[in-house]
Amino acid sequence: MMMMEPSKSSLRFIAHQGFFTAVRSGDLDSLKQIVGEQPSDVSDLMSLQTDAGETALYIAADNNLEEVYSYLVKLCDFENVKIRSKSDLDAFHLSAKKGHLGIVKDLLVKWPELCKLCDSSNTSPLYSSAVKDHLDVVNAILDVDVSSMRIVRTNEKTALHTAARNGLLDIVKVLIHRDPGIVCIKDKKGQTALHMAVKGRSTSVVEEILLSDRSILNERDKNGNTAVHLATRKSRPQIISLLLGYTSIDVNIINNQHETAMDLADKLLYGESALEIKEGLIEAGAKHARQVGQMDETMELKRTVSDIKHEVHTQLVQNEKTNRRVSGIAKELRKIHREAVQNTTNSVTVVAVLFASIAFLAIFNFTWEVYTGWS
Repeated sequence: MMMMEPSKSSLRFIAHQGFFTAVRSGDLDSLKQIVGEQPSDVSDLMSLQTDAGETALYIAADNNLEEVYSYLVKLCDFENVKIRSKSDLDAFHLSAKKGHLGIVKDLLVKWPELCKLCDSSNTSPLYSSAVKDHLDVVNAILDVDVSSMRIVRTNEKTALHTAARNGLLDIVKVLIHRDPGIVCIKDKKGQTALHMAVKGRSTSVVEEILLSDRSILNERDKNGNTAVHLATRKSRPQIISLLLGYTSIDVNIINNQHETAMDLADKLLYGESALEIKEGLIEAGAKHARQVGQMDETMELKRTVSDIKHEVHTQLVQNEKTNRRVSGIAKELRKIHREAVQNTTNSVTVVAVLFASIAFLAIFNFTWEVYTGWS
């Protein structure tokens, strides 16, 4: 039986298999030998993909094989680098997501525009590194292109939205420091980073966001919910306590379902957290939606009684002062009367003094009766 010689295509397949094997194993010598045997096909070799859609550079980046990567990247052009695998990522995006700082920095030097290349959900490399808490990678990308922070996903979320939700304080601080305006960006649901943060458990993240922009404290999402609505629904007593500490908080905003935070608190499962939330809301003046806008009759009655007491007290004090003044004048008149009787022989003067004394005493007695009667 005659043996058939392998075709060129099968030889090429075998060579390609050896090529990818050398890359995965980090065998730089074997890799150089394979590439050296096909100098005219280097560009095609760098574009070659596995069944998973991975290029040699992608595989080196995935496994953080820096020596292999450094050799391969010199053989690549921008078109090779931006080839995506079936996971929808290119080599740079994958390195950013995995936190491979050395590869990220090198690629940024060669092709800074890689910062702007997103996957099919419009997720940027910055977003992918931020939500994985790769702080060094985030800083490296922002050093090259701070505007990449403003790239939003198809759900219109920024990296700050998700970092805030996951309680990644260091990432939140860096993003806000680089671009404070990112705090008020809303996603498709109308949520700011604060809405996302209060769903989590980090009071420090919430505080950091409000330190940057307190004006979003009472901001509503598309369902009419404020941060205090969402924190109540998620049963976050520590976060609610923090929010209620701001004097500008409005605890009686009614959402699209005609609910205030107090209405949502009533729906919480009975327990320590629910009781703590309700106590805090009540102390802050929270009401149920049906009570918002209605006069509080008890408070109004207390206010009226207080006003009456104040008025009565003022009148009594005033009358007492008047009585003291009248008494003083009466004493002076008595003195004049005695002196007049003793020292004058003029009957007309005596009569005049007597009339004045009688008239004044009448006025004095009337004023005193009024005062004692009121008392």
